[in-house]
This record gives sequence, structure tokens and C-alpha cells, in this order.
Amino acid sequence: MAPCAWPPGRVLDLTRLLPGPLAGKLLADLGFPVLKVEPPRGDPLRDWAPEAYRFLNGKKEILTLDLKRREDRERFLALVPEAAILLEANRPGVMERLGLGPEVLLGINPHLVYARLRGYPDAPDPGHDLTYLAEAGLLGRFPWRSFQFADLAGAYALVLVALKGLLLGGGVYEVALSEAVKAMAYPPIPFLDGSVLCYGIYPTREGEVALAALEPHFWARFCEEAGLRELLSSAFDPARPGLPPYERLLAFFQGRTAREWEAWAKEKGIPLRAVRG
Repeated sequence: MAPCAWPPGRVLDLTRLLPGPLAGKLLADLGFPVLKVEPPRGDPLRDWAPEAYRFLNGKKEILTLDLKRREDRERFLALVPEAAILLEANRPGVMERLGLGPEVLLGINPHLVYARLRGYPDAPDPGHDLTYLAEAGLLGRFPWRSFQFADLAGAYALVLVALKGLLLGGGVYEVALSEAVKAMAYPPIPFLDGSVLCYGIYPTREGEVALAALEPHFWARFCEEAGLRELLSSAFDPARPGLPPYERLLAFFQGRTAREWEAWAKEKGIPLRAVRG
């Protein structure tokens, strides 16, 4: 195989908040140097959630430019010839009005991958994670108050199209958050909701553990190592208070702390971890 120059150039990240910056972080994790271009007022996430902002942008170089000013647009355009990927998530038409749309940038660098993140594929409607989850029928399946699943789906989709663009030699690629999350809206899978013995969260003497012994051989190993052979046929029994198998498992986990159970599970080859956070 011929040697490959990696990374092929810099990423220009013009995005803000969560999905775009997460895509930039993922590309940085892959080895790309990432330059995040922020407006004079900065990324709102820096003030709203400083820890999240640092997580998303800690590996990036930050450059402040006011792209409404001619001088700053010229500074930005000077960065384009050596760039491999550009990430942007403005409302449709914004970059074109600034004179920085795909035609202009690809005219400067035909091999540039212009990766655009938007809300909907064929409409300028505004949206955020909550509305995309609602439309995809997923709002009841995710802890939307603490986990932005549509934004994460969009971030990974944006990285995938950016890498596709590199393979194809450049061009313009769009990802709609509304469609990225719909692509992951698989029908619910039974038994993965904590309703059966073999797959759920259990309180311990201190903390909680997550037991994921879904496959028969994992459940059999758990029962054997735990001395609970009487539960071998009860893997998919309801995890409901008052039922003897469930109460037996509750009593078992009270014997150690969550971290102690995790150490035991690692030694025995059982899919169990202490709940953190």
C-alpha cells in the first residue's frame, strides 16, 4: 500500500454550541489540526457551560474573526488554500451573503471538503436537539434533559461525510440534524429497558451497578460465579419488586460496594460495571 499523508491539511471549524464543535473534536482526535474561528462575542457555550466548551474545543486553536468585516474575511480566505475540511453550521444563505459560500471557497481550493451542518434538508426552519428528537419519535426514549442524542448523531454524520469528501477529492456535503437522528431511530429492542433480571441497574451496599448479562452464556457465568444457580432459568424474568428472583438478586448485590462488584466482574469475565457520575 502506498504511503498516505495524514492528516491532509487543517480543519477550519466555524461552528458553535454542540454538534459542529463535537465533529471538530472528533477530527482533532483523528489527528487533524483544527482551527476554530469564533465571532467577537465568542461561542455561547463558553459562558453557558465552560466545562463542556473546554471538552469540545480544548485541542483546537481559537481565532477570533468578525466575518462581517472585509479585513477579517480576507484573513479567513487566506486560510482556505491550505485547509482540508471546513465545518460550518450557519442558517442557510448566511455564508453566501458573506461572500464565503461553497462556490467561492472551492474556487480558491478545489480540493476543500465543505461540510455543512443544518437543521432540515429542504427548509430553513430553526431547530435544536429537542425538536429533532420530537420529530423522530425518540423523545420518550432518551433522557433529553441531560443527553443531546440528535446533536451527537449529527456530529458523527458530519465527520463521516467529511472523510467521504476527502476520499472523493473535495466538494460540498450537507448533514441535516433532523435526518441524522432519524437514521438512528431504530425500533425499540425488547429487554434493553431494565425490565428483566439480566439487564439492568442494581443498588449495592454503596452505589449502583449496571449488569448487562444479556447473552445466555454471560448470564450462566454470572449465576455460576455468584452462586445463584437457582436463577439460571430466570434471565428474562421481570425485574419487579416483590418477585422472588428479583428480590434474591437485590439481596445478593447488597453484599459488596459497586466498585468491589466491578473488580469481581472484571476478574470473572462478566459484563458488569459500577455506575459513575
